[in-house]
Amino acid sequence: MTGKERLLAALNRQVPDHVPTMEWVVASNVMEAMYGTRDANLFAGLAGLDGLAVSLDYKNEVLETGNGGDVIRNEWGIICKVHEEYPVPIRYPIEESEDLEDFTVPDPDADYHYDKIKLALKTLGDQKLIVGRVRDVVSQPRDLLGFENYLAAFYTDEELLHRLMQISLDFSCRVCENLHDLGVEAIVVGDDIANNNNMLMSPDMFRRMILPYFTKLVRHAKSMGMKVIKHSDGNLNAVVEDLINSGIDCLDPIDRRGSMDLKALKQAYGHRIAFKGNVDCVSTLVDQPLSAVRREVAQCLLEGGRDGGLIISSSNSIHAGVNPENWKYFLEVRRELGQYPLNLELLERIAQGG
Repeated sequence: MTGKERLLAALNRQVPDHVPTMEWVVASNVMEAMYGTRDANLFAGLAGLDGLAVSLDYKNEVLETGNGGDVIRNEWGIICKVHEEYPVPIRYPIEESEDLEDFTVPDPDADYHYDKIKLALKTLGDQKLIVGRVRDVVSQPRDLLGFENYLAAFYTDEELLHRLMQISLDFSCRVCENLHDLGVEAIVVGDDIANNNNMLMSPDMFRRMILPYFTKLVRHAKSMGMKVIKHSDGNLNAVVEDLINSGIDCLDPIDRRGSMDLKALKQAYGHRIAFKGNVDCVSTLVDQPLSAVRREVAQCLLEGGRDGGLIISSSNSIHAGVNPENWKYFLEVRRELGQYPLNLELLERIAQGG
């Protein structure tokens, strides 16, 4: 099977030839340490990944440069500091509803947004699944308002939040249409809605305010035949069923540090969705011995891999702090132990430290 076929089989809850793998982000320093390249397309082939997640391109205005990272203004008017290639919002264009009167939403049809995706499809699309990274209806309002103001607005200005979520929904629905027309078959919507302990807002508030917009986005993508993967770190236990009922095909990353139990979720919902995750990228892939990587890969395969429907990966991303040797070993162990039919007795023994 090709990587693309392997991932699509997993997303359809079928059994491929072996458990597929891919990551949302791979830090350039890790790519370079492993295979001497910072080219994500080239690296995906060298590392044997089954798919590649690709974001939209944006035109950013550089406001400051320095050793601590550039400061940029993106097309949404959000000022960010770029830290280890990741832009962190530090100043925000929206403070109240009146600010929306003069606010200009970027054009989702601008051709340059899709340059990286077109290149990935051209160079890898026959062999690997190209997954479009799309924001759902949480992170855009959060970044437009700032995190603190965003959370406060649930209590002080619901109308503003509804307007911002509608803007986000309209933009992302159009992005999905454009991705579909290019030949993209799957998207990941990657807005975090929880931390390790709880949801960022109450479950009831999530259901009342966010879920209707989120569901519209998922079902719009699904209406075009696209697969939808929902990513969120943290403890999602209170809303797992709501997310599944929205129509998603896969949930990621089943965060152990957020009290998410892959084995229990697979048993309860494995007939409805696939799962992606969940080898720890906070410690196991950072500073633990290779034996710990082997144990956790085996545990993940044992808990989530039976009867297909698993994409094995890190518990978030391959960030700049991941030890390249640990991740390379993860990929080797996945190839060794992830062949179907799974050797459950061997996996059990390794997971228990044998």
